[in-house]
Amino acid sequence: MILKAVKELPLSGLSRELALLGLTWVVDQVGTEVSNEDFALALENAMETLSNRATVNSSKMGRNDRASYEKVLRAWFGRSAPNTYTELFGIVVEETVKLIKAGKLDVEKALTSFSMDKKGINLGVPFNGTYAIMPAVIKQPEFYEFQTEFLKPTAGTKAMVNLDPVWLSLIAVGFLTAFAGYIGGRYYLMTKPGIETLFPYVGNVLDGVLLLTDANMKSGARMDSEELYELRLAMKLAEEGKSVSEETYPLTLHLISLEGNVYTELKTVQLDLRELQGYLSEYLKKVENLSIRGINIMVETNDGSFYPLWVLIDIAETELRKGVSGDNQMLAYIFVKDFYRAINSGNRGLLQDSIFRLFRQGRALIEGSAKASGLLVKTLRAFMIEAHMEALL
Repeated sequence: MILKAVKELPLSGLSRELALLGLTWVVDQVGTEVSNEDFALALENAMETLSNRATVNSSKMGRNDRASYEKVLRAWFGRSAPNTYTELFGIVVEETVKLIKAGKLDVEKALTSFSMDKKGINLGVPFNGTYAIMPAVIKQPEFYEFQTEFLKPTAGTKAMVNLDPVWLSLIAVGFLTAFAGYIGGRYYLMTKPGIETLFPYVGNVLDGVLLLTDANMKSGARMDSEELYELRLAMKLAEEGKSVSEETYPLTLHLISLEGNVYTELKTVQLDLRELQGYLSEYLKKVENLSIRGINIMVETNDGSFYPLWVLIDIAETELRKGVSGDNQMLAYIFVKDFYRAINSGNRGLLQDSIFRLFRQGRALIEGSAKASGLLVKTLRAFMIEAHMEALL
């Protein structure tokens, strides 16, 4: 049933990836042939994991969406529309499960019913004579794929998509699964294009997506630069001793922002942290072993004591956001970019060259007349301790 639905699903882009991510929970828990009861149980189990994401900070629904969902939610569930999109998605799943359990929805019929008319693409069967529209936070980024000066559409005309409770709940679960935070006025969503090709063996990938999205929310990682962003995610995974399975990668990060009155896909990035997470996990183990041996290389900052590499990445972010003073020419940021490329190359020789370049440049900065922040100097001194250099290598 589900494989047939996936094959015939008339969606593309972000909306398709979110719908399939929602279906992944069902396939992982009960397989590709499901009853109403199985489907409801899978959604319930998904929300046990995702319920906190439905209450975190996110953007408020726009006027049109709010008016539309006020009517739909009253017709379907006898409830009013909430303020935010994440709240909306949580409510939709919760109430759809109740309808399925009450025998008011036929999951198999919904999953295999697709049609098109003058009002657009219809997924599923209208409930109480009503469909819901695709939420703007999902629909508009496909239309305004990348920001332009005048916010002109760049992805071509997209048909209106109308959803019944079953399909909207799947997209809602997919959105909450992909949700990696609403940070700096931007949505961070992580999807796995082509995840349906892995059905039914998707448990490791689903776990990996959840680990990465959690790491993003906990770290507050922001896309100031791809190198710093990916290092932040890998750092958080290393700190928590978490490992993302290889089959999870690559993922697609969608960076979505409200520009004017429309949601725009500012950027898409392919994420593959395999080399970074392996290297940083080993780095932490080596530094912790130094501590056991009584060798303290931690750097004291106003916020506490941290690993030298962690502090250097903090300094690099500050350089990028605020600029630099003195003559160091964004030394931390330049090194971190160089270091990132060396790690991802998997080439020990390049990694060694990168570390020794920092050593030479750092020594010149410390011993020369150029001005640099006290924290940068302190961090470079910690970096140059022989035991730490060995840990880096």
